[in-house]
Amino acid sequence: MPLNPADEEELSRTILRDQVGIDPRQLTPILELAAIGLINSAWRNTAVENWHAQGRLHDGDMLRINSHSTWRLRQLLFRWRAEMGFTPDSPANVLNGVGFDDFRWLGGRIWTWIINPSRRLANGMILRDLAGENLADLERDADQALTAFVYQAEDRDVGFAFTRAAAHGGRACRHWWGHPAWPPVVARFLTALDNPGDDHWGQDGELRNRLRPEPARVQDRDALTRTLLRRPWELDSVSAAWIVSAGIGYLRHKVG
Repeated sequence: MPLNPADEEELSRTILRDQVGIDPRQLTPILELAAIGLINSAWRNTAVENWHAQGRLHDGDMLRINSHSTWRLRQLLFRWRAEMGFTPDSPANVLNGVGFDDFRWLGGRIWTWIINPSRRLANGMILRDLAGENLADLERDADQALTAFVYQAEDRDVGFAFTRAAAHGGRACRHWWGHPAWPPVVARFLTALDNPGDDHWGQDGELRNRLRPEPARVQDRDALTRTLLRRPWELDSVSAAWIVSAGIGYLRHKVG
């Protein structure tokens, strides 16, 4: 049985508070997690996944591009926050004073940025070169995701749309940069790297034994930690691919 609007909104807040660990009454963490949720739905889970499956992007590319896109969208949302006259310390309920036309304009702005054929991705590729003849597929998929986001505000309010996007990011993307769980993920991963007998590597270290030797940038643990925590999109291609192959996205131990 579908939840009524009030119950659905309260469920999203409960997820954010109890499962993700943020205060859903504060604007900035809502925007940060909404950036993750929107990149996941309007970029990652679109035609881009087909391109990934076809080998146009490898796993390391996805790590770099998804994290960089999340950071870029976060910056876009922070600029919009300032344009609306809100501050980093504003409560989340200020969103309910945003007019629908202003919010619809934001959705269009996000769509235009995501599908911009001249957009340079974190792996150095230009979107038009990656997409080839399939850019229209991304345009369609991103439009569908962002239209749903925008019209949640028309049906309910702007605060609901952002809270729901944030709850999606919080639940679906715990191993993404920008999520509150990311620092514990990084710490857990570094612990496993320095212990060949760690449970993460499976029975008799089978996963570790299948890996190629660590790239130089992975061997420098301090630099690796800083890069993963702050700007993982700055990893070189070889290191990013190795890190994903080493299982940072599916650590075999509960994190956070």
